Amino acid sequence: MSPRRLRVEAEPAFRTARANPYNADLARSLQRAGADVRDLSYLRLLARRTDIVHLHWPDLTFLSGHRTWRISARLTLFFGFLRVARARGTRLVWTVHNVESHEQRATPRLRARYRHLLLGAVDGVIALTDDGVDAARRAYPELRDVPAFVTPHGHYRDAYDFSESRARAREHTGLPRGATVIASVGMIRPYKNVPHLLEVAAGVGDADLRVVVAGKPATPGLAAELAAAAERDRRVVYDPGFQSDERLARWLRAADLVVLPYTRIQNSGSAILALSAGRPVLVPAIGAMRELAGLVGADWVRCYDGELDAATLADAVEWARAPRPEAPDLAELDWPRIADRTLEAYRTVLDHDRPSRSTETLHDAPPDDRSASNRHTESHLQPVRSR
Repeated sequence: MSPRRLRVEAEPAFRTARANPYNADLARSLQRAGADVRDLSYLRLLARRTDIVHLHWPDLTFLSGHRTWRISARLTLFFGFLRVARARGTRLVWTVHNVESHEQRATPRLRARYRHLLLGAVDGVIALTDDGVDAARRAYPELRDVPAFVTPHGHYRDAYDFSESRARAREHTGLPRGATVIASVGMIRPYKNVPHLLEVAAGVGDADLRVVVAGKPATPGLAAELAAAAERDRRVVYDPGFQSDERLARWLRAADLVVLPYTRIQNSGSAILALSAGRPVLVPAIGAMRELAGLVGADWVRCYDGELDAATLADAVEWARAPRPEAPDLAELDWPRIADRTLEAYRTVLDHDRPSRSTETLHDAPPDDRSASNRHTESHLQPVRSR
């Protein structure tokens, strides 16, 4: 007899597919593996039995915006509805993509309340790497007695058309056929450190080098800084604005190397995107980047220590020119495998008898971040990790 289809309310599942296909790819793979996955609905939490509520980037869900009353209302509604659902057996799983938000949201008091409520309700944690589990438990001691699982970030080969050749992609983008092209594509945020990349590239004395920066800057100041850098160095190809899927894939296929000089990162969807396009990447040796290099091989992921400089970039350009296979082996990042691991995590969480700590209301939360971060007990449970 086959197992019952699990009912999963994911935040998000499909609604963000246009911005990032990751969640939709995961949801579709879970559906094919036998789960009923939908975008989170508070009404369904009340109207039907839900097995798992699966959160991704909950700070974006609950803390976005500048109106304190709206953030408070989101927290009150979600955790209130969750408390009712938990009485029927619903469990909360959180995929910790990054241990801290890329942008600071809400007031310190609301962030403390959010943390208190979230960490008090989590029944299982998913991280994308082993390092991610360790980082989450260091950042959130409250998670030390919560089962943890590792399910890698899936590839993007099914979400984009990467069939175009390098030569044809360069014809469409106007890049010289014989140039060495390094690229940074996608939404441009401060932590991605793109202005520093342009500053460093200016010190690389290669007339045939082209540096593509394609994506919408997050702030007007960042946009102005990048435009000024492009004016100073004619080797920079700056394409601000939203990139369609076709345009994004084309820039990647035109490139020889993707450079991601993050100032901080735990996991990188941009690195997975570049590898999915068959392009090697240069990343700092922070977060789980070394683990990614070990997973796909040193021919495809090159890590550097410290801050990116011209010598490191020039060496990486030479490394990128070296012969390598047409595409990396991303079998570990196949979605069916990830779906199976995720379902295993769900079932383990459902079988794990853990007293509910989610009975607090918003007004029971601690008054500041210090009281939230100092409460924990040592775990008497071994972490459960899906392999």
